[in-house]
Amino acid sequence: MSSSALPWYVKLVLRVAVPAACLAALYLSIPGEIAMARTAGWSEHYAPAMPICVSVYALAAAAIAAYRRKASLPGQVTALIGAVVALALAICAQSISHLIQQNYMGSSAVLVVAVSSVPPLVIAHMMHMAETPSQVKTADEEKSELRGMIDYLSEELTLSLGSQSLTLVSRAAGIVREIENLSQTTEGLAEEAEKVSQDVEESLKTPKPKALAARIAKTREALAAKGGKVTVDAICKALDISQATYYRYKDSEQSTEGLLPLSI
Repeated sequence: MSSSALPWYVKLVLRVAVPAACLAALYLSIPGEIAMARTAGWSEHYAPAMPICVSVYALAAAAIAAYRRKASLPGQVTALIGAVVALALAICAQSISHLIQQNYMGSSAVLVVAVSSVPPLVIAHMMHMAETPSQVKTADEEKSELRGMIDYLSEELTLSLGSQSLTLVSRAAGIVREIENLSQTTEGLAEEAEKVSQDVEESLKTPKPKALAARIAKTREALAAKGGKVTVDAICKALDISQATYYRYKDSEQSTEGLLPLSI
């Protein structure tokens, strides 16, 4: 569960209660550890440093052990052992000092030696934890990780490019189909426009029915007067009209009786 999802009172405990409890525990451990230091032979001037040497050392060793375990760094075992030993030493210091103060036990040579050896052991272990290097990777390991990263990126890039290529090909095929449809539509419109143009041109060339019938009749008479052969082809050429127009309008105004038979 992320810290943002914790209730407000849990956040308050983590931010306030835990530090307060640690400070209170350190504060309560001060008298017993000072008394044990005096029992071991330290004077009033040096004895107050024993709580820092024992309780603070236990807190630091526990924190370093937890950090190294989470980060998978070397030195986890020694840091954990130091934290456990520091905690046991802090507990024993409190118990022994209280037992001595309540006259349940007295000082001894073993106790004096044990307490006197605490500072150098603390210094040695703290220096060991401080100097333990972080996890160092060899050149082969770094190359292997780099190769793996390059292979992964190459695979992802290939998949991405392949997907994009398929999308582009699909879009290009759709565009080609649209162009073909537009081309067919354009051709159809061109044919329709040509037909309309021809019809308009024919309608512009073709006079009104009555006038055209009169012109056809006059052309027949003119050709007959010249002594030429009166044919449909000759009349159409003279008037610049089609034979269909001729047959459509030739009898609109007057009859063809009395005229020479026409031949195509």
